[in-house]
Amino acid sequence: MKDGMFVFDAVVHLHDTTKTNELSPIAAVTAGQIQANTDHWGSSKMPPNPAMRDGMTDVEQATRWLFEESDTDMAMAQTVPLLEYWKTGFSPADRQAELARACPGRVAFCGGVDPLFQGIRGAQTEMERQFYELGAKSFKFYQAQSRSVKWAADDAAIAYPLYEKAQELGVTFLQFHKGFPLGDQSMEDLRALDIQRAALDFPDLTFGLHHFGYPYIDETIAVAASRPNVVLVMPLWFNQYMVQPRLMLKILGQALFNIGPERLLYASEGFLWPRLQTFIDMWAELEMPADLQEGYGYPALDRNIKELIFGRNLARILDIDVPSGASHLAPST
Repeated sequence: MKDGMFVFDAVVHLHDTTKTNELSPIAAVTAGQIQANTDHWGSSKMPPNPAMRDGMTDVEQATRWLFEESDTDMAMAQTVPLLEYWKTGFSPADRQAELARACPGRVAFCGGVDPLFQGIRGAQTEMERQFYELGAKSFKFYQAQSRSVKWAADDAAIAYPLYEKAQELGVTFLQFHKGFPLGDQSMEDLRALDIQRAALDFPDLTFGLHHFGYPYIDETIAVAASRPNVVLVMPLWFNQYMVQPRLMLKILGQALFNIGPERLLYASEGFLWPRLQTFIDMWAELEMPADLQEGYGYPALDRNIKELIFGRNLARILDIDVPSGASHLAPST
């Protein structure tokens, strides 16, 4: 905990950008692009993970970063089922499940499938495997595998069978990579507009949109504002704040004003930048500048807002009781 606030990191990844996992030459190019971005956004306070280029972070190291070197109480290990470039995906499901097994009660596993690469029935079967064998609490989708392989979240023939399978399994939190293409995909194929109808047709599911849909930030916030079962997961916001604080405060203020604090989730994007305590300290101490409050109507960042975003919102979505969920945790250092 941080100053008595429960910290549930919604996004950490055990990536696999090793040569043996490459399926396409674009994989190496993409890994290089990601490393360049982490270097560009990095700083002395936020050094990047050198293993992102042609490498792999091991579970033991990830556990130390999470629970020995930061005040993180719980985390969600997220699959990135980008199967066009990597054989088992950019962040393979089984690696995320390995981290969850190593940290029982502290790491929740988020699976991931793709209905075009695996076929609809194949993706449903894989969802069953990830749920029953690996303990998936959520599923993550990456809808644009490449420039030519893509699907829409509101496609009743392709997407809806996956949502129905999630309902059958009792998984109610579905997540989507939006914006920030990892490869040669077109940005417009990762826009958030296709979530509107899906959220309306499946009101009992919660749809999590990542990255504020950058560069389509305004419309992503508008989609979430119009659908009460849409939440925004905030990986990269915290990372970019370290180098673009004013811009990130405006984006945060816009989301708080239009959506409210109950549907925003703290996410570090570990382990692109492994010094996770930097983000925790920043959020605990952050204030909304007076001129943004007065000029735009953005709320002050009081303790209630910080607690909700830090972890209580995700705990509510996953039906985790925060007091009992945190009481068994070993103290972090």
